[in-house]
Amino acid sequence: MRPLIVAFAVLMPFGVQAEDVAARLKAVQTERLRPLDFEPFSGALAAFGPSAEVDGFLLVAGIADIQAAMAAGELTSETLTLWHLARIQRLDDRLRGMLELNPAALDEARAADARRAAGQSLGPLDGITVSLKDNIGTAGPMHTTANAEILFDHMAAEDATLVASLRAAGAVIIGKASLSEFAGSLASGFPSGGNGAVGGQGVNPLGPFPTYGSSSGSAISVAAQFAVVSIGTETAGSLVSPAGVMSLIGMKPSAGLVSTEGVIQLIASNDGPGPIARTVQDAALLLAAADTAEVDYAEGLSADALTGVKVGVLLADIADAGMGTEAMTRTAAALMMLGAETAPVTLDVPLDVVQQFFAYLSAGMRYDMMPVVSAHNQGVVTLEDLIAYNKEDPKRRMPFGQDMLEKFAPLSADLSAADYAKLTTDMHTVMTEAMDAAFAAQDGVEVLVSMANLHSIFYATAGYPAITVPIGRKESGEPVGVTLIGKKGQDAQLLSYAYAFEQATRAHIPANLP
Repeated sequence: MRPLIVAFAVLMPFGVQAEDVAARLKAVQTERLRPLDFEPFSGALAAFGPSAEVDGFLLVAGIADIQAAMAAGELTSETLTLWHLARIQRLDDRLRGMLELNPAALDEARAADARRAAGQSLGPLDGITVSLKDNIGTAGPMHTTANAEILFDHMAAEDATLVASLRAAGAVIIGKASLSEFAGSLASGFPSGGNGAVGGQGVNPLGPFPTYGSSSGSAISVAAQFAVVSIGTETAGSLVSPAGVMSLIGMKPSAGLVSTEGVIQLIASNDGPGPIARTVQDAALLLAAADTAEVDYAEGLSADALTGVKVGVLLADIADAGMGTEAMTRTAAALMMLGAETAPVTLDVPLDVVQQFFAYLSAGMRYDMMPVVSAHNQGVVTLEDLIAYNKEDPKRRMPFGQDMLEKFAPLSADLSAADYAKLTTDMHTVMTEAMDAAFAAQDGVEVLVSMANLHSIFYATAGYPAITVPIGRKESGEPVGVTLIGKKGQDAQLLSYAYAFEQATRAHIPANLP
C-alpha cells in the first residue's frame, strides 16, 4: 500500500458501513451546551407560512435564480431568511449543523430588501444567506468557539476579514456552523467525524453516512438548506471531504486568495477558507465576494472548458484506496464525453515525509492554535495543558474523547518555534515539488483528478487549489465527489473545469428531509 494511503487510513475512514455510522450516532449524541436561540425571530416565525410554490422554488434555486426572483418582486430576502430559519428550527436538533444563530439575521435581510427597493443592490450576494464555520471570527454577540468548550464564551474582537467582505457584499450571516472540534484536532469521531463539545455530533442529511470534517457543519447547513451557501476552512481535506460525502461543491482556493485574518488556525501555512455550495456557479459567486482578488469567477464558467484539456488522473492511488470503481468509471466516461485527454499520473513522496506531516500538524496545533486558546484562558498554554483541562470535566469538555489530541501532542513536544518554521518550509518545498512533478509528468497536464480528500496533504501544503464535484455514490451507497486539483493561482480556470464536469454529470444528490 502506498505511503499516502497509509497516512489517510489514519485521518479518514474508508469503506465505513452505514449501519456502523447509524449505531454510533445514536449512541454518542450529546446535549448542546448552548441551545439555538430563536427568540429574536419568534414573532416572525410564528407568522411565517411559506407557500408550496416558495418551497418548491427554494429547494432547487441557486443564487442567480434567487436574485432574479427578488428583482422581479417575487421573493424577498426576509422571506428567504425566514425560510431557512424555519428549516433550522425544524431539523437542526437532529442534524446539529448549526452552533449559534445571528440574532440580527432578519435585520440584515430587511436592510438588503430596502437597498433593492431603492435601486442600490450590492451585487449577487446581497440578501443571500450564508453560514460561517465557527472557527471564523465574528464580532459579538455571536461567539467563535471552534466547537470547543474552552472557547464556549469566546467572542472575537471584530469580524474576520472575509466576514467583513461578505457583509460589504450584502450577505445575510444566518449563523455559525458546527465543525469537528478545533478543526478536527481533538477527537477522530470514528466512523463519522463532525463532533464537538459545544454542539454535539453532526449528522449527514443524506442518510446514515459519515460527515467527515472538519467543515462538517458548513456542509450540513448547505445540504439541509439552512443557508444558501457556507464558508468553511481547510487544512488538508476539511472542505472537500464533508462536501463530497454530502454531494456538494467544496473548494479550497489557492493559498492566500481568501484572507485567514481572524480565523482560528490549525496550521497557519496550510489553512484556507473556501466555499461550500450546491452548484459550482454558487461557489464561484461566494468566492468572488469573500476573496482578496477582483475576479468575476462566474463570468468565466464554460461548459466546454475541459474540451481538449489534458487531465492527469491519479488512478493508482484511487484504486489502492478503494474509493469506488463505479464512481471512477463515471468520472472517466464524463471526461471522455467532454473531450478531455486523460493520462495516468502519480503523486508520491517518501514515507518519512508523510510521517513528518503528523509532526507538522502537531506543531501547528501547538504554535498556531494554542495562542488563541491561551489568550482566552491564560492557564491553558500548551497542548498538554489543554489535555489536562479537558480531563478535569470530561463529560462536558470532551464528550467524544480527545484521542487525536493525545496522539499528536507528543509529536511536537520537543519542537521549538524555530523547528516548526523550518519544518513548514521543508514540507512546503517537498509537497510543491511533488505537485509540480505530477503536472510535468505528462506534457501539458492542466488539471489533476483525485477522489474525495485523498491527495489533500499535497495540494493543501503546496497551496494549490482543489474543488470537489459530486459524482454519485460508491458501491456502499455513500455519496462521493471527484476532486479536481489545479495549478496555483489558476482558481478561475479550476472553477471552469469543475463547472464543465458538473454540467456533464449532473450528479448532485439532494437531501430528502421530512
